[in-house]
Amino acid sequence: MGHLGWVRSVAVDPANEWFCTGAADRTIKIWDLASGKLKLTLTGHIGAVRGLAISDRHPYMFSAGDDKQVKCWDLEYNKVIRNYHGHLSGVYAAEVHPSLDLLVTGGRDATARVWDMRTKAQVFALGGHRDTINSIQTQKVDPQIISGSADSTVRRNSRRKMKTLVFFPICGQSHRVSALTRYVYGTWRRGRACQL
Repeated sequence: MGHLGWVRSVAVDPANEWFCTGAADRTIKIWDLASGKLKLTLTGHIGAVRGLAISDRHPYMFSAGDDKQVKCWDLEYNKVIRNYHGHLSGVYAAEVHPSLDLLVTGGRDATARVWDMRTKAQVFALGGHRDTINSIQTQKVDPQIISGSADSTVRRNSRRKMKTLVFFPICGQSHRVSALTRYVYGTWRRGRACQL
């Protein structure tokens, strides 16, 4: 009933009715938020599912995996309707822009890729990291794309200018950025005990 491998990603439906999990068993499971019961299992990746993102404006869920694949799932039909090709290695993070039809992904190739979710076109590739991108966040105002990497850095990027606005190391070089979290008041933090 549950996953047969490590759970690598979790995303919650914007309507707060269900959540999904992606795991090393190459599946995505959709669960009822109130009861915790499994509603559906989706297959299609040939490697661990590492990143999940849910659109709050379309019936789409996006998945990213070790297989270099980024997929768009139509949740009305529970099937893949688009694949986004361009990453050179495993994809670890996915995030939907809150007000534009853009998807941002990042992974082992150290590049944050910005996609037009409708046309599948890669709009831009944001380089600069020297190691795996583990986490991405987006927001409506600049800096619109923020990425955290295993190279111990965070990059704040402008979607309009498509360049890095600010680059800074976090807590020295001995720690890797494994997660970014957005707080209500607009303050960003990474997964370890350092405040930005």
